[in-house]
Amino acid sequence: EQAAKQPASPEQQAQFDMLLGRARQIMGEAAEEWMQALKLDPVATAVKFGTQTLRHLAQQSEQAGQPVDPAVLIHAGIQLVKDVAGIANEAGVVPDEKLEGFLQDVMQQSIAEYLRMDADEGLLQPGEGAPDMPPEQPEPEGVNLAQMAQQGGQP
Repeated sequence: EQAAKQPASPEQQAQFDMLLGRARQIMGEAAEEWMQALKLDPVATAVKFGTQTLRHLAQQSEQAGQPVDPAVLIHAGIQLVKDVAGIANEAGVVPDEKLEGFLQDVMQQSIAEYLRMDADEGLLQPGEGAPDMPPEQPEPEGVNLAQMAQQGGQP
């Protein structure tokens, strides 16, 4: 659990800034579209747009030979969810008293959706972690994505 308390490396920070910046730009361009959908189903819309946007950017990065650090992806996703929650709250779609539940639901469903998309594309074998991870990077112990999401993703 010590590893989780280390600050981001300059590379991770740069990756995070770029990923989040691009995601915000893409979502900004489609703002009208997803704002209307947000009014109908805030959680599903936040999950769909956030997950698809980040996944698209991560795949572009990987194709360019610069795979995104999984920790960076999670933190960018968490920040993006907070962005969407703030916008939904300002628009009156998600009132203050429902904000925390909204954040938790979106985080958990986004992670599940991302993994489902990986599985659909054959990137994950049932019951396995990511097979394309180099063996010299063992899974960090004690990292629980749902817990991280509930704690706002703070390391």
